[in-house]
Amino acid sequence: MTSSDIPAAYQALFAPLVIKSMQIPNRFMSTSHAPGYASGGHITDRYVLYEAEKARGGVGLVQFGGATAMSPENSFKYGQINGGVDGVIPEYQRMAGAIHEHGAVCTIQLAHGGRRERWDSGNWLPAFAPSCTRELIHRVFPAEIEDHDIRRLCDDYAAAGRRARLGNIDGIEISCQAGTLIEQFWSPAMNFRDDDYGGSLENRMRFGFEVLQAVRDELGDDYPVGIRMPGDEMMAGGLNREDCAEIARAHAESGLVDFISVVGGQAYDYKASAKIWPTMWVPSAAYLGLAGGIRSTVKVPVFHATRITDAATAAHAVKEGLVDMVGMTRAFIADPHHVRKLREGLEDDIRPCVGAGYCVDRVLKGTDALCCHNVATSREEQLSHQIEPCGLPARRVVVVGGGPGGLEAARISAHRGHQVILLEAGAELGGQLVLASKAGWRRDLSGIIGWLETQMERLDVTVHLNSLATRSDIEALGPDEVIIACGGLPNVGDFTGSNLADTTWDVFSGQRPPGDEVLVFDEHGGHGALACAELLAAGGARVTLATPDRATSSELGDTNIGAHMSELYGHGVTIVPDTRLTTIEHDGNSLLAGFTNLYTDQQQHLKVDQVVSDCGTLPNDDLYFELKPLSSNLGEVDLRVLAAGEPQMVQRNPEGQFALYRIGDAWAGRNIHAAMLDAMRICKNL
Repeated sequence: MTSSDIPAAYQALFAPLVIKSMQIPNRFMSTSHAPGYASGGHITDRYVLYEAEKARGGVGLVQFGGATAMSPENSFKYGQINGGVDGVIPEYQRMAGAIHEHGAVCTIQLAHGGRRERWDSGNWLPAFAPSCTRELIHRVFPAEIEDHDIRRLCDDYAAAGRRARLGNIDGIEISCQAGTLIEQFWSPAMNFRDDDYGGSLENRMRFGFEVLQAVRDELGDDYPVGIRMPGDEMMAGGLNREDCAEIARAHAESGLVDFISVVGGQAYDYKASAKIWPTMWVPSAAYLGLAGGIRSTVKVPVFHATRITDAATAAHAVKEGLVDMVGMTRAFIADPHHVRKLREGLEDDIRPCVGAGYCVDRVLKGTDALCCHNVATSREEQLSHQIEPCGLPARRVVVVGGGPGGLEAARISAHRGHQVILLEAGAELGGQLVLASKAGWRRDLSGIIGWLETQMERLDVTVHLNSLATRSDIEALGPDEVIIACGGLPNVGDFTGSNLADTTWDVFSGQRPPGDEVLVFDEHGGHGALACAELLAAGGARVTLATPDRATSSELGDTNIGAHMSELYGHGVTIVPDTRLTTIEHDGNSLLAGFTNLYTDQQQHLKVDQVVSDCGTLPNDDLYFELKPLSSNLGEVDLRVLAAGEPQMVQRNPEGQFALYRIGDAWAGRNIHAAMLDAMRICKNL
């Protein structure tokens, strides 16, 4: 495809950019992040396939290896690569080769966490920082860096850079952001030294410049070296916009830096984490102005990525000279083929990033990054992003339920070439997401349903709304495969007077008028109860949120916790942990809710107008059990085969009329990703 075939609005994004020896084919980049796919510091096949898929999908610059470790005190909290040993060189070569194969270039990020390390893992060594200041997320008291540590660290950075170059990586990026070590030296909120490395900004920049000089001495002048830094720390006593602009200008003029990647914020607590890695709680492209401000003051290329998810915003950023490269990392997690589809005029087919934050939160909790609604991402060994026709005669697939799991089952089955009929009991598609997207700042969840609805139209799936399916309805359709995706039903829990409790669904749907005094009880730990409490409090109710957990949101990660807690406290919600709801009874025109403290067994009572209880969901599975005797597999799923992503071959009833599967919350209450993974694993082999 020639440049003239690219939609005119996006042509600026497809212009190449040359930075020394690095020739980037377009302005799209996936920025450095640690997705948690390294194992013991080693690059795995899973990691290589994940990054290569984005290159295959058209991303020009793949910055892998976020927070790559290089010193013995680094603790690999987020599943980073160990760039501190020579054994990593062939692993780099394999990664770089897989990316280069598709015409993209790659860089790696070198980082020392400073106080953002743990002493009680890895080599069990102290964390090191410019001053002994504790950071809330990692909670360590670091050792203050001495002169011999500075010499050692400069050598570590230089050696790690050498390994990257020997590994055929096209450039390196030094992390000076998210509260890592060099930024800790820069920031007056973290550096209280009174030697040559503290006090004035010039002194506070000294360590970083010594690191960069050591790296440049090792790698030479022809090799691209950049930094990633904040445009504003947004932190009391920290670096402001003017400070950051001065730092950027000094580095650009030093000749040591070939590009500057700009972020906003500093990850020093949960609210700050919610801003530096923003969910839908933060507006789209919120920090583009910070990048543009630095771009106007320096003469080296400027990169930026913070929740830029659409091509229109990306094109604006490049055309207006705000940035030279646009990072759309989470957009490429949602759809690694985003750039290819854009180039081919298939913009409506791009699976959107809705800002759920599921990917980042999993990493911050110490596990692997997964997209909320693209289950193929990072599972490229088993699952394909492009579902191919099966090449066999079409079968009739009936899907019962139009939530995310059912819609994904219908989409994949249709891509396989089958005739698909979807029956939804409600008046609209979306299932629980319809309710969830009504909850204040989480409205962008509707983007998942919007995309899936478009896929139903593109793939000619027959959709019947207001169709509460019965056994006879299913039999009349003569299916070969039946997918039960009816979801779950809200569970208020098992306690005395539970019939007097409302559900979060009642609140989100408006079926129950809110009271003035409301108790929300959360034994689920997810978004539901928190969003319900926020919605009620925003409407003027006085809300108490109680949970048996030691804190709210036990199932969520840092970015969503930071968002929810900001909203809850901002609306005056009273939070009571370590407490279980045990009774509800009438008290005149009010309700009397009884609590029991989990540790003291002490009982308390609260008089309210309304009690809302969230204990997750129970499977809506009546139809499944009615159909089970009619099925060839009697509803059985081979779990080992399912986990391996292989075809189901269970045959228990030779007289069965169809194969029967249930997925998502109709099987067990879980989340969006689990429902869509069930759908993919079952339907990709039909």
